[in-house]
Amino acid sequence: MMTDIEVRQQVERADCFIEQLRDAITATVVDPASLCADAQRRGLSLIADTLDAVPYVTMCNLSNLNAAMRGGLMELIEVRLKCVGGGPTLDHADAAAFLAAFQPMIDMALRRRLN
Repeated sequence: MMTDIEVRQQVERADCFIEQLRDAITATVVDPASLCADAQRRGLSLIADTLDAVPYVTMCNLSNLNAAMRGGLMELIEVRLKCVGGGPTLDHADAAAFLAAFQPMIDMALRRRLN
């Protein structure tokens, strides 16, 4: 069970992560000369528009993983954002689908913590 202080720290960490993610989506540069520029713009917009629908517990797990990786998860997310719209395996229905790619990392971290 978490203490009140731990809960407050978790909320602050998750909220900060969500803001960083919003900023990363906004900052993703779309090359207008790219053949998939329109698809990338649509995909990034869809992810941004549906970010609030991602369960908060998912954001907490991602923020914890990012903290454990010293920001490495956010760097990986930024790279994947650059690839959005680049083909069928890089198209995502919404933010939850985009972030689902990181679920195996969360599962692995949780298993390690329990063992």
